[in-house]
Amino acid sequence: ITRSYLDWLTLLPWGKYSEENFDIQRAQEILDRDHYGLENVKNRILEFMAVGKLLGTVPQGKIVCLVGPPGVGKTSIGKSIAEALNRKFFRFSVGGLTDVAEIKGHRRTYVGAMPGK
Repeated sequence: ITRSYLDWLTLLPWGKYSEENFDIQRAQEILDRDHYGLENVKNRILEFMAVGKLLGTVPQGKIVCLVGPPGVGKTSIGKSIAEALNRKFFRFSVGGLTDVAEIKGHRRTYVGAMPGK
């Protein structure tokens, strides 16, 4: 367990950060350009970005989880969010995962805590 955790730690890109862009107007343009309709989804994403703009960064530990059947635009809206925030896009499928700890990792206070996927 310890070796896999240490291997995971050494693979992380320590010290590499992307410059975040919290320009709400630009994000609105990108979302409107890429997606017709979906006003509730786009408004919620803009609210999330507005909080990030007020705090100076996206709140730590926050994950945007898009749920729905295949073909409704989850991946494409995720790509638009990444473009608006000036971040790299990473697609992560959670099909079959049943526990939040499998995604985010266990709390470090647990004996035998494991990192997330």
